[in-house]
Amino acid sequence: EDTIMMRKRILILTPSTLAIIVFAFTSLVQGVEGNGKTNEITWQTFDKGVELAKKEKKMMVLDIYTDWCHWCKVMDKDTYGNPEVVKYAQEILVMAKLNAETDEKFKFKEGNYSGRQLSMMFGVEGFPSTIFLNSEGELITTVSGFIPADRFILMLKYLEGNWYEKMKFDEFVKR
Repeated sequence: EDTIMMRKRILILTPSTLAIIVFAFTSLVQGVEGNGKTNEITWQTFDKGVELAKKEKKMMVLDIYTDWCHWCKVMDKDTYGNPEVVKYAQEILVMAKLNAETDEKFKFKEGNYSGRQLSMMFGVEGFPSTIFLNSEGELITTVSGFIPADRFILMLKYLEGNWYEKMKFDEFVKR
């Protein structure tokens, strides 16, 4: 009789234990933290990003890259993979990516432009290039090259607080 009771307990525990294990594994695979947000940046296409930034009244960060660019991949991993950058991006930014070599057309202002054309319009001279746009899609600034996570966060604080209207970035950093 004790053996039968023991088997019933095992059978009852097994499905719930299995459910917990499946949930934990799924959460891990999807990168879900306790707050329900993923620990990755949600990237938009250029045109969707502009639309979302306007709707949510947020600054947009546009990562302009190429498939062959080594430093673009390093920036994806080290900067955009940094937990503090991810948190900042989720809370105050709209993040978008644009391949500078694509001929795919994106709606911007009154026209449709390819990734190549948009890159030229923003004055991109090297990769990666990070473009900061206000919520209306107006250019704030363009930064060429790899940006380490700590510097990227400083830049975000500088731009988010509209400090660029009051002082140069180097002055802000010294404060």
